[in-house]
Amino acid sequence: LSAVDDCLNIVEEVHGLRVDLGRIPHDSPEIYASIQEGDTMGVFQIESRAQVQTLPRTQPRNIDDLAVQVAFIRPGPIVAGAFHPYMEYREKLARGEEVFIDYGHPELAPLLKDCLGETLGHVLYQDQVIQISCAVAGFTPGQADRLRRAMSRKRSSEAMQAIAADFYAGAHQQGVSHAAAAIAFDKMSAFAAFGFPKSHAVAFALLAYESAWLRYYYPAAYYCSLFNAQPMGFYSVEVLAGDAE
Repeated sequence: LSAVDDCLNIVEEVHGLRVDLGRIPHDSPEIYASIQEGDTMGVFQIESRAQVQTLPRTQPRNIDDLAVQVAFIRPGPIVAGAFHPYMEYREKLARGEEVFIDYGHPELAPLLKDCLGETLGHVLYQDQVIQISCAVAGFTPGQADRLRRAMSRKRSSEAMQAIAADFYAGAHQQGVSHAAAAIAFDKMSAFAAFGFPKSHAVAFALLAYESAWLRYYYPAAYYCSLFNAQPMGFYSVEVLAGDAE
């Protein structure tokens, strides 16, 4: 945020123009083209080597795609074994191929389509824990949020067993089989410890896009602001200067 603010000040000083990031278009093809190429060194949240390597595969096309990108390239999905299936889905979408999302069990597809469709069947956001609890176990939003909070804290096996028992009981009342409920519960518990709310991911995605926009249209000012904000990010001044050149 300091670097972006400094960049806006430099642009105003040099060009006599105060850019209002709240008014820039958030669907510019040229900005997404640079992001899709992995040309994102110095861009907030999407500059790591893992991001640079996966952006050409995932091909983000809008802010929602960027939000998923920010949330997904983290240890949780890799540990949970979701990384490679998700990458394959994204590559098929980029090629214009039809994607059949695997929700883990036939019973879960109609229940989870609305809350997991945009993330291709994987839980990335804490909001989705609440949505799954309501859809599968018939929880009220209050009950579901208590489950989310319990899952996202450091928890004992006893506490998790109690949570699971309530979830399975609710799923049984909803007519959902234990096998399907177990898969839904595992999807939630695998990500709840690391996930954050979707609003957090969207805010990061907006800042990433705005950073890419400034880097594209005002590269000298943007790189100067990165130099002024050091130490930050993944790269040294020397590496950033080489990229700027």
